Amino acid sequence: MKIAFTVDFEDWYQGIDLPVDNWIKLEKRLHIGHYKLLELFQKAKIKATYFLLAKTIEDHPQMIREIIAEGHEIGCHTYSHPFIYKLTPDQFREEIRKSKQLIQPFGVSYTGFRAPYFSIDARSLWALDILKEEGFQYDSSIFPGDAKRTGIPGFNPAIQHLSNGLLEFPVSTLKVMNFDFGVGGGYFRLLPYSFFKEKMTSMLKERHSIFYLHPWELDINQPKVPGINRRIRFTHYVNLYSAEKKTRQLLSDFECTTVSNILNNHT
Repeated sequence: MKIAFTVDFEDWYQGIDLPVDNWIKLEKRLHIGHYKLLELFQKAKIKATYFLLAKTIEDHPQMIREIIAEGHEIGCHTYSHPFIYKLTPDQFREEIRKSKQLIQPFGVSYTGFRAPYFSIDARSLWALDILKEEGFQYDSSIFPGDAKRTGIPGFNPAIQHLSNGLLEFPVSTLKVMNFDFGVGGGYFRLLPYSFFKEKMTSMLKERHSIFYLHPWELDINQPKVPGINRRIRFTHYVNLYSAEKKTRQLLSDFECTTVSNILNNHT
């Protein structure tokens, strides 16, 4: 069993629920984590799946070309990073179509999708039918547990065909005491690596896993935003200093690949 290594490609300020109109005022630092990740992948000789926030296509076309040139898989992460359950179906379709339009000049197309904040849950399952209608082959948005802001407790954690024919590769989760921890992001930075490795090794005996990371997690000097929700501030900034070292160790300890590579071999 393998780990699908996924990157939610967004800048440091784009995932903390700030108004989109505020983004232009904030320092762009995506290049810092971007080049660190490319180097880590080159040294480990692996390809990853990048779920691109389409605003980064507008802001950083050269980085997108570099990701494609390295042979990494490209997936969609919407245009403006909204909570899907706060959108109407028409608004969601507009996000998808704008993202598809922006990637088209790069000569690649999307087959996979990941919702910001894993926000396809019981309130927004309608989004899965729109993804199918828009030509996506798989989704990786459902958090099979309680993630406080989202999640579907009791959802089957295995790769599965949904009723509309779309493939779902749910976010992998670990049980830590009575809490559901996602495999990646702030959860990964918070847990001791030895504990994480033990849990992952056990999971991989049963099924493939999916891991996620953001480039900004490798940028330890990113600005601190005052006045944001305390829980969001904690999960965003906790143990940033450890992320690069832990990621390098994960790439050494486990066999990692793209989402599509796993799904293409899934029966």
